[in-house]
Amino acid sequence: MSDPPTGKGPPSVVTMVFSTLTHVLLLAPVIYILTVAFQNYSFFSWHPICMSLGVALLMAEAVFSISGEAYIGHKISRVNRVTMHWILHTAGLTLVLIGLIIIVANKVNHNRPHFSSPHSILGLISIILAFLVAGFGIVTNNPKWLYPRFRPVLLKIMHAFGGIAITVLLFASVITGTYKWSPIAETGRSLVFASLFIAGFFILVKPVLGAVSRSKVVFGPPPTTT
Repeated sequence: MSDPPTGKGPPSVVTMVFSTLTHVLLLAPVIYILTVAFQNYSFFSWHPICMSLGVALLMAEAVFSISGEAYIGHKISRVNRVTMHWILHTAGLTLVLIGLIIIVANKVNHNRPHFSSPHSILGLISIILAFLVAGFGIVTNNPKWLYPRFRPVLLKIMHAFGGIAITVLLFASVITGTYKWSPIAETGRSLVFASLFIAGFFILVKPVLGAVSRSKVVFGPPPTTT
């Protein structure tokens, strides 16, 4: 059985340009980080490799895909985009968890203190919250578990705002990590910051507007009747 139609036509030129630019802004810093990591290869290198791939590519794409702006095939249904969303997030969180394990093991190998810098503390908090929001996403995708105590739209609003906050924190973790990593030049750090900051803004514009719009409907005053 084929998927139900989405009700959308082919993406406009503006949408395609917007999507392409966002992906370029995400891909460029990841390629740069991978290049630096392999040029200065060590066991630690797998930490920035896993984190950049997991956050800036997979998890960012998961957020962008659910908004409906990034998908290449305009006939992809909402249900399939939700499926893409959780698959990409699962893959991204898996890489992030591997990156966390690697940095902990590296600290142990060099007898260094754990989570002693703002970057490491921010990263740990971001990862813990990311798994919590992901777990809540499972509940959001199965609203009957909490219905009628919680309406599905309320669950979606909570998950949306949680996802937005986590995306900001994870991007901040990657960016602050470049400022602690000595092989990255000052210019490189600035370019990574600018690229991920702009890409993150582009990715989150529609989710923020959507979450705010839903919140106004749910929590705003009831419509007046004449």
